[in-house]
Amino acid sequence: MKKVKMILTNRFDPDVRVYKEAKYLVDNGLDVEILCWDRESEYSKIKESVIDGIKIKRFFPYSEYGTGFKQLRPFVRFINECKEYLKNKEYQYLHCHDLDGVIAGYFIKNNYTKFIFDMHENYEINGRNQKIRYIVRFMVNFFQNKSDFIIYVNETQKNFASNKNKRKFICIPNYPDIQNYAVCKKIKSDNLRVSYIGAVRQYNELKNLMDACKEMSNVKIAIHGAGVAYKQLNKIKDDYNNVVVTGRYEFTESAKFYSEADLLYVLYPTTSMQYTTSYPVKLYEAIVTKTPVIVGKGTVLNNFVNKYGIGFTVDGSNINEIRDLIEYLNNNRNVINEKIRNLEKIQYDYSWNDVVKNLDKIYG
Repeated sequence: MKKVKMILTNRFDPDVRVYKEAKYLVDNGLDVEILCWDRESEYSKIKESVIDGIKIKRFFPYSEYGTGFKQLRPFVRFINECKEYLKNKEYQYLHCHDLDGVIAGYFIKNNYTKFIFDMHENYEINGRNQKIRYIVRFMVNFFQNKSDFIIYVNETQKNFASNKNKRKFICIPNYPDIQNYAVCKKIKSDNLRVSYIGAVRQYNELKNLMDACKEMSNVKIAIHGAGVAYKQLNKIKDDYNNVVVTGRYEFTESAKFYSEADLLYVLYPTTSMQYTTSYPVKLYEAIVTKTPVIVGKGTVLNNFVNKYGIGFTVDGSNINEIRDLIEYLNNNRNVINEKIRNLEKIQYDYSWNDVVKNLDKIYG
């Protein structure tokens, strides 16, 4: 039996994309073990477990999310602990998730394994600090050179790759498993419900939405998910009469959240190339659940939404513009219904079950 070790620098509770890839491999007869970094010791009593046939091994060098270079020393400890754990183990593939995962994998891998760089997103920083941006680009290119296969999610990730490395690229976009949303039936409400569902990283953008809708009694804001901005938003939620912040959820719960959403808010900081050029999985979840989206101006999502007529665009830093849009939609529900009809035309065009088969190009 072929053995796969995956390197993941979060606690896997679970990371949905990683779970879906690992589950596909397990279902096709491979032995898969994920080595993950539980940096805040959330699962300190569950060092090893098995989820749907996927083996999980957790490591606990303590660190706090969002603390930058302060995480370097515990990151090195994580690498060393993984390396020691794998020292006498036989495996044919080292599958590394994201840039920090492939950095760890580079120092762990041996000479006889296939080395896989799974790029979940763009890593370049598109802001004032151009030096960091070029350093990140150098690092991405370096680890692409060292990889046997490179998994990517959108075409912009190939922009700075060499022709040699482009031949290693395998496309697996962030599409949802449509079967997980078959149970999603919209629950009717007299209120206009605007939801954010996913990793909560963008405090300013979500707070702007909350502020814009603060005085709208028949508009409800729901923020579902955990992340570096969750604690801040949770602290201020009681200042608003129409906001709920629920925190971490199991990925199987997301269909329920979509059933209670009239609009999905998909806005991120526009200072990063990662956010302006990425197609997040929640966009495709919105499509399969027929939930019109609100996205940021000047992003690739802006173009996508306009092309298919499935949502609305707004400047996420402009509270007045957000307020005007929500008020307009609240008073003109027929406009939302028009977007829903457009969503029905493409509802099943983005299926994980189709694209995940591209893993066969690596694993046979």
